Amino acid sequence: MRKVLTVSAMLCLASLLLACDPTATNNTASKPANAANSSANNAARPADTAAIETEIKKEVTEMATALQKGDADYFQKLYTENYMFVGPDGATATGAQRIASMKSGDTKYDSITYDEVGVRSNAEGNGAVSISRATVKGKNLGKAVDGQYRVTHVWSKTKDGWRLASGQTTPITGGASSSSNTASAANSNSAPEGKANSNK
Repeated sequence: MRKVLTVSAMLCLASLLLACDPTATNNTASKPANAANSSANNAARPADTAAIETEIKKEVTEMATALQKGDADYFQKLYTENYMFVGPDGATATGAQRIASMKSGDTKYDSITYDEVGVRSNAEGNGAVSISRATVKGKNLGKAVDGQYRVTHVWSKTKDGWRLASGQTTPITGGASSSSNTASAANSNSAPEGKANSNK
């Protein structure tokens, strides 16, 4: 009987000590707070705009190569699910329509180069806009597109890297071929009006 009482007393004492252990209570209580603080610190960290600019310029160069090759598979990986394209004539096309047009030969570029590439990214570093000049010879969606165009691309950073959410082209006419003001404004790397956020 005395052994039973002793064991019971020890169990009660152990339970009391565990319940009063400040480290056990603090560890449990502080885990969510620490996670929240960690997220806040990550969110407060500014995006590396120079690195983003380098990455996007590389994507633009690779995209030109893929367009000239008619590499539809490349664009299936590059486009977001809700990608939209606005052509030089104002016509719109989805990513699926653009890819089908490449496969059929209705969109085919004999040559395409991008220069004057300027990049602006949002504060979170998950969205960017690039504005460039494209010099093109070929056809887009069955229509000749020989000439120079101002091209705007909207980029979204996903777990798979940078993907293209939207593209828009405007013919460069008359004295509009010089874009030093546009390029310098785009190179400012400030957050675009109405953030370019992740679409995923």
